[in-house]
Amino acid sequence: MPEQQQNSISLRELVRIAAKAYNDDDPEGDESAWDEVIDSNGRLIARGKLGDTLAEFIIIELAETYDPKARREAQLEEAQRCMNSAIMQLDRVALTFAELKSN
Repeated sequence: MPEQQQNSISLRELVRIAAKAYNDDDPEGDESAWDEVIDSNGRLIARGKLGDTLAEFIIIELAETYDPKARREAQLEEAQRCMNSAIMQLDRVALTFAELKSN
């Protein structure tokens, strides 16, 4: 196997890692359902198919920041950065609602 392939990660692999983590506390969570929104070339093909908009948001964010030429470690770092950014944005929204509720 060429070194570039060994040191890279596919979008499908990233999605499966996210699916496993997302469903970690749900024994009935179906990680394979996440595969249905990625085609055989690892491209995003279907929105609205999962019925779980947060899961789809994660997949979309991963797909939009995915670089097939990036090394595995760099791609994992970008995926982590992307998820951390989403966490901060969602946290600001939640805090805003909390502040409005207490006023």
